Amino acid sequence: MQQRWGVLLAGGILVALLGGGMWFWQAQQAPATPATSDVATSASSRRVSSSRPSTKKVAAKTTNGKLTKAQAIKQIDNLMASHHIMGTLLLTNSGPSGVDIRTYGYADMANQVRNTKTEAYPLASLQKAVTGAVIQTLINEGKLTMTTRLSTYFPQVRFAQDITIRQLLDHTSGIRMAEPLPKTILPTESAQINFTLRHLVSTDNHAYSYSNANFTLLAGVIRKVTGKSYMTVLRNTIIKPLGLKHTYAYNDIPGNVVNPFSYSLTNGISEGAIISKPLQSSELGCGSLYMSVGDYYKFINSLVTGKLLGVAGRNELTANFQSMYSAGVYYQSGHHMRIGGNDNAFHTYYMGTTDGRVGVVLFENQGMFSIDNQVGYAIQSILMKTEPF
Repeated sequence: MQQRWGVLLAGGILVALLGGGMWFWQAQQAPATPATSDVATSASSRRVSSSRPSTKKVAAKTTNGKLTKAQAIKQIDNLMASHHIMGTLLLTNSGPSGVDIRTYGYADMANQVRNTKTEAYPLASLQKAVTGAVIQTLINEGKLTMTTRLSTYFPQVRFAQDITIRQLLDHTSGIRMAEPLPKTILPTESAQINFTLRHLVSTDNHAYSYSNANFTLLAGVIRKVTGKSYMTVLRNTIIKPLGLKHTYAYNDIPGNVVNPFSYSLTNGISEGAIISKPLQSSELGCGSLYMSVGDYYKFINSLVTGKLLGVAGRNELTANFQSMYSAGVYYQSGHHMRIGGNDNAFHTYYMGTTDGRVGVVLFENQGMFSIDNQVGYAIQSILMKTEPF
């Protein structure tokens, strides 16, 4: 009996050793399973997680030291998630051919309507560049010059004889105005311009001083030069020639398109903000338009590349891309440019290169304006380090 148990025991040990060896050989031969991770592209609930973005490792950079598109998108999505941003983001690092549009969160949280790629957001101050382009179109046609005096069209403005079109475009007109809120919606463009005329202060101090009034007056100049409404001229000079499909006046948004609400984040909870239509009605030429990220990119790319205004017209409007504020845009050193807008808790940004190669259009209906401005710059930096896509 003892001999029998000894044989069985030895046999068991041999089987275990053979099995372990076979397992070790299979483990050595099996291919490594690549790490995978899903990157969230939108918020999914009203309560926002405070957890940090994923720090899982991704594949090595390409042989030229650049990030791949997948690596860049992962970093960008993590940035958006960590700042609890809701909105729509367009990005490219190879001009129009490389455009990628991503969406985050909800346009309407109560009804669980998500933000979309073609959704139109309030442009806020990003509209100023659009108004500036319309002015340059009239200059190209010989109907205006940069030195035309405001007194030609609005002699009632104090010091108007000393204020030029160029100064209105660059906020060096000496005109100052806060953002007074009308008691009711201003129903017509004439009423909107008259509201500005009643509230502005002309100082004859031509140092740079940012004021929406400059661009509402430019909208008034457009009306007086053409004899048509600002929106009619905008359609004829910008919207139709560029084939823009998602651009509307604040009070003319079709009922069948997504019209976003704005939200603020308080203690991890998204709370709806109030959208003031009276305020939007007072911002003719400087905050009265809604536009999609795709339409805005098509506009700004056509502007900086000379497609919209011609090279001579572009150079005149942009002051040859000198590092300064010019006609609605901050041109920066290193051939970069930036525009930012903030209105009714919506925030809009454009960052990019003046050759049109790199572009970031971020329209958000939840975020923090000053902080998310840095998010826009960070996204631009990521794109600059990414192989063209």
